[in-house]
Amino acid sequence: MKEKRTKSVKIRLLDSEFEQLQQMKECSELATWMRETCLNKKVKRRNPPPVVDPLLLRQLAALGNNVNQIARQCNSKLNPTDALEVLVRLDAIEAFLKKLRDDHASKIS
Repeated sequence: MKEKRTKSVKIRLLDSEFEQLQQMKECSELATWMRETCLNKKVKRRNPPPVVDPLLLRQLAALGNNVNQIARQCNSKLNPTDALEVLVRLDAIEAFLKKLRDDHASKIS
């Protein structure tokens, strides 16, 4: 079982010190870099996220926002029968988006 970190250390820095640490770090998270540096220990990293076209991400985010708005309307204003029909269609949209994401990920790898 993976051990969970339960302790934290709080330090106060000047803005200049914080910026200096941000520039020195060799990974995306300052805490990870500090652990690796101070404890002389490399942390096993998860697989890096796939590189995705920013335009595609924006379009998917916009679609997700629209789907959330539709779901909110379903939960508050529709009768159960209409809500069920909309939810079925939302499920189909979700399946399509998942396939789109998977197809895009397979092209990158």
